[in-house]
Amino acid sequence: MKTEPGLLAALAVLCLPLIAGGADGYFIPRIVTDEPPTVSFEIPRYAMTAIERDTVAACLVLEAASQGQPGMRGVMAVIRNRARGLPELFAPTVLRERQFSAFNPITSGRETLTHAIARAQHDRTWEVAVAIVDQALADTWNDPTGGATHYTRSGENIRWTHVLAKTVTIGAHSFYR
Repeated sequence: MKTEPGLLAALAVLCLPLIAGGADGYFIPRIVTDEPPTVSFEIPRYAMTAIERDTVAACLVLEAASQGQPGMRGVMAVIRNRARGLPELFAPTVLRERQFSAFNPITSGRETLTHAIARAQHDRTWEVAVAIVDQALADTWNDPTGGATHYTRSGENIRWTHVLAKTVTIGAHSFYR
């Protein structure tokens, strides 16, 4: 197959701003000069910021530290499932109003996020929570809740749970989807 010079020139014009963007661009195309000409690109994985990681870890500690690692993994699974597995949505998910009761003082303006994170960092389970957040970033994450997007304390009779399917009980929490 013969390469059309006009096609390569048009491709170069389209890709030049992306190439010029360097590492800060969303993707960096690479033109391979073999026949036929191809363009390949790599989309970098989202890198969570320290404040995002601390926010999610604080949610795990404040919601489920008393349940230990299994309970915090369950809460992380709910966060991950609500965020559709997208790490860039983990922190916004926990900061949505009236979604995680431990964060209600934050979302209502009665407490600062900085204060909540500081409280969580003093808990003995803080390092475990941070490790769970890091594990949830991996493609190999194993959801212990069977796809749950909600949870309550076991035994609570809450109206919205009647329209969901219970998936599992972990510690003192019942999980639903």
